[in-house]
Amino acid sequence: MEVVIRSARLHETVLLADVERDGDRRYAGYDGLPPGFDDTVAPSTLEDACGDGRLWVVETDDGEIVGFALAESVDGHAHLSQLSVRLAFQGAGLGRRLVTTVCTWARDHAMTEVTLCTFADVDWNRPLYEHLGFVVLPEAQWTPGLRAVFASDADLGLDLARRVVMRLEVPED
Repeated sequence: MEVVIRSARLHETVLLADVERDGDRRYAGYDGLPPGFDDTVAPSTLEDACGDGRLWVVETDDGEIVGFALAESVDGHAHLSQLSVRLAFQGAGLGRRLVTTVCTWARDHAMTEVTLCTFADVDWNRPLYEHLGFVVLPEAQWTPGLRAVFASDADLGLDLARRVVMRLEVPED
């Protein structure tokens, strides 16, 4: 199977909630999510990101969208807000390729780091990001924007005690 990672098109943003929900099926049985958790990125957020060039999709050779990454700028640094890959396509390196795409975007916009929030106690979250070079960022080093992003996870019902903020310094070309 061949895939391409490219900028999302506006008409594709409506497809991404299904991709996100499908990818989140991997969390079945994980007690760090509230019962019935079904939150997805707001359509308006995806549309804005698409217009700003901060949203990328993974497209298969038959035209199916099987993953996406959403980035934003938080206090002058890149922040990976969402990374989702359909369950059947996980483990094939697509997440890594999406993270690389976000890092390229950050570098192209003179941002020196990429941050993200993830679960510390899920086998495939924090370890994946550590494998890619991310390190846990101590709370004393969080910017005001990162504090707000982290706090917003509580609004989703996520257990903040199980969450970490991670950072990757973006290498120069």
